[in-house]
Amino acid sequence: MRMRPLCFFIAVGVVTLSAHAGLPAPTVTLANFHDSLVPKGFVLSENDWHIWCNAPVLDDQGRVHLFVSRWPVKDSFALGWHTSCEIAHYQAGRPEGPYNYVGTVLKGSGVDGSWRMAGTHNVTVVRLPDHRYAMLFIANTNGTVGFPANQKIGMMLASSLAGPWKFAGQDGLVLDVPADPDVWSHDSTVGVNNPTLLPLPDGRFLLYYKAMKAGPGKVRRMGVAIADRVEGPYRFEKEPLTANEGTIEDGFAFFLNGEVCLLVTDCHGAGSGGGLIYHSPDGIHFDRKPIRAYEAVDHYLKRWPNPARGWSPWVLQRPALLFNQDGTPTHLYAPCGTPPEGRLGTATFLFEIKPSAVVTPGGGTGSLFRQSEK
Repeated sequence: MRMRPLCFFIAVGVVTLSAHAGLPAPTVTLANFHDSLVPKGFVLSENDWHIWCNAPVLDDQGRVHLFVSRWPVKDSFALGWHTSCEIAHYQAGRPEGPYNYVGTVLKGSGVDGSWRMAGTHNVTVVRLPDHRYAMLFIANTNGTVGFPANQKIGMMLASSLAGPWKFAGQDGLVLDVPADPDVWSHDSTVGVNNPTLLPLPDGRFLLYYKAMKAGPGKVRRMGVAIADRVEGPYRFEKEPLTANEGTIEDGFAFFLNGEVCLLVTDCHGAGSGGGLIYHSPDGIHFDRKPIRAYEAVDHYLKRWPNPARGWSPWVLQRPALLFNQDGTPTHLYAPCGTPPEGRLGTATFLFEIKPSAVVTPGGGTGSLFRQSEK
């Protein structure tokens, strides 16, 4: 696959702080997250498959395991993700790849009446405090009839990233639309989806999800359910966590410098196709105004002519972070709605997270200026 080169320009006379002995290396913060992203390009593409929903995990040997949602290009993007989608496992020696296909972890059961008959999607993987792994996903009861209100969240557990993966409880179901009419998502028209799990230091587990109330003018928002055990049962917080007026989705929860952060896709804001970060001191009460996290792919790469049909052109969605062994985020993965140049299926785009501070000619500090080819 031929990639367009990424160019980085540095102003003349700028000296990096790391050149000065005794000064600590810069660290990623909410303030510098956006400007710390170094685009690396597309790293996982399968020509006959749409690749979506990346879940990167670093194992103890330093290998990168990437779990993705994927479905055949022949099934179309708009239909295939909730009918023929499967969860697949890839592996690489470094975040930039190359990635090798390991195997398919989960498909829809195909069984009438099963909550996970079709559309195993929205995969995310978390290492638990007891060193097991939890894989969360969504599925639905039919694929078309009753969709999307029939989407539910499931979980599988394993002691190794290689598996075997076993369903939590009887059949993996951990979160359905709440039965309590006092919970904001009780009558969600999109079910519950976009799961992201955050284990807390006190032993509780926060399961974030997306839902949308019925009625005109309603938008997709993020909510949370809380449990004392990873398998549940999960108790719903009654109010949504975000007060967004435009649509957001694809939450990814993580800790950064003592705060709980929710990295989401901005679907209809001024920077549509990029991402936002909501932050909170306790994981429940979030700042009403998020910060900008990243932009659409054509902010970093020149648009290529006549791309194959994918999803909304040039958007980056389903963001997920890779962490090193001490919990520092090192890379951001996001599938792109436009297939790479010369390819048929959507693919994974990668950023390295590399915070940089500089000494300006005037003596102050600022961000390293990075500019992609336009």
